[in-house]
Amino acid sequence: MNQKLAMVLCGLFFVLQLGAAGGAFAQYPERPIMLIVPFAAGGGVDVLARPFAKELGELLKQSVIVENKPSATGQIGAIEVARAAPDGYTLLISSAAFGTTPAFYPKVPYDPIRDFEPVTILASTPQVLVASNNFKGNSVEDVLKIAKAGDTLNFALSASTGIQALATHLMGSMANVQFTHVPYKGAGAAFPNLVGGQVDVMFDNPGSSMPLVKGGKLKLLATTGLKRMSVLPNTPAVAETLPGFEALNWFVLAAPAGTPPVVLEKLHAATLVALNRPVVKQMLERDGVDAVGNSRDEAKKFLRSEVEKWTRIVKEKNLQVQ
Repeated sequence: MNQKLAMVLCGLFFVLQLGAAGGAFAQYPERPIMLIVPFAAGGGVDVLARPFAKELGELLKQSVIVENKPSATGQIGAIEVARAAPDGYTLLISSAAFGTTPAFYPKVPYDPIRDFEPVTILASTPQVLVASNNFKGNSVEDVLKIAKAGDTLNFALSASTGIQALATHLMGSMANVQFTHVPYKGAGAAFPNLVGGQVDVMFDNPGSSMPLVKGGKLKLLATTGLKRMSVLPNTPAVAETLPGFEALNWFVLAAPAGTPPVVLEKLHAATLVALNRPVVKQMLERDGVDAVGNSRDEAKKFLRSEVEKWTRIVKEKNLQVQ
């Protein structure tokens, strides 16, 4: 057993043994927990939620039931959790859309900071910048050079509000260049034109693009973390050309605001152990996703920084839902 996991197990034992100090919640959980996935079954959040819920339930000795409340931007499920009783029996697991959606929908009836208590950031993954084999550039430097020269550079946008589209706008903002944006309803709709050379480049998640890269149908230019991905050590990060550039998809576990600290601590400790269970680790590794499992304070700071960054880009570029 490694030292980190041993510390996690000790922490879990401690919080599960809390007695009278926790008051009415000391014996939490005493009934099944509902884990709301605000997207359709089979999507990225759902794929993570199901093995995670099973492991979490075993650790807490109660069922953790996954319930899908699908909507395009995750609003329906998030609203339900925000309005739920703050007792730890209704939780949310969501993606980066949780932090970016309110920037596009100012009237959405929840605030990701005010109305929720993040338990932890479960995992995160950089995106990839891929290009048509017909594209004459082979690097981020080439992309920016072509754009600065005023040549047409068609940048596919797989949906208008996703992290991939936001990464495109962030690159343009940081490099002070203009791209020709070609919107699609998703990466699947964009791939035929990208492979065929009708569009030049696109940010996408590794899970859907890397099979095409490995099959020789697209070329990989860069990744979007602050440093290179361990699974792609020879692929530069955009940040090597644009220092500070980062665009991650991430997954958060959150409870309604006002949930008692003793409940949040029990959830946090159990979550860290669940992330280290083989079935969850293998699923994350298979999809090129990095487990995070940060502290509650770190999760709150990260969430706030993501909301502020992407809200600034949406306002700066006057982005609209398409």
